Amino acid sequence: MTFRFVTINDHTQLLSFWKENYFVNELDELGPLKSFLEKNLDLSLLAEDKGEVVGTVLGPFDGRRGYIQKLVVRKDYRKQGLGKQLLEKVIKNLRSAGALYIPINVNAELFTFYEKCGFKVTEQIPMNNTYSTYKK
Repeated sequence: MTFRFVTINDHTQLLSFWKENYFVNELDELGPLKSFLEKNLDLSLLAEDKGEVVGTVLGPFDGRRGYIQKLVVRKDYRKQGLGKQLLEKVIKNLRSAGALYIPINVNAELFTFYEKCGFKVTEQIPMNNTYSTYKK
């Protein structure tokens, strides 16, 4: 198993991986992902086993806060510690970049995992103003 930074050259493989193991939307298209990676250089990671992507995590940083996005582990690699490894590595990268606060929004079924990884519930209510035109 190897870990490395995500590059735009990984785009096609990432789309396939995310479609099979999570979801994709317009933010995952080539242009938006390229822009994201250029603004967040060396913060996002993927795990490979025998040349295949088996895990990803994106680590955007806004200058104060870091975020966790697309922490995805291939279905047959889950419950083996890979998600936690990816999370620890991206948090280390975000802290090194200067992130003082790392919030995350999670689905209910993932709550226990993130709690075990040190995340705590806050009183903030997650909201967004996203307009999606993505068609599956």
